[in-house]
Amino acid sequence: MTEVIKTDVLVIGSGIGGLYFAVHMAEHARVTIITKKESSTSNTNWAQGGIAATIDSSDSADLHLSDTLIAGAGLCDREMVKLMV
Repeated sequence: MTEVIKTDVLVIGSGIGGLYFAVHMAEHARVTIITKKESSTSNTNWAQGGIAATIDSSDSADLHLSDTLIAGAGLCDREMVKLMV
């Protein structure tokens, strides 16, 4: 049997970024989240490094960008990281 779900926004995955987006977008549109298991089984739960941010006067967005790209071991899209940092 095929079920049709009408939605304005489809979020694929249940990582912290997708869930944050879904919660805030839900104020403006119908949001549906799909994930392969329970929403609590994302890789976000395995993150061990905490949250990275520029909070000290000796830090900068450029250093944060560089640190993020290094930690990403070549897997990060530089333009996307630049947009998010």
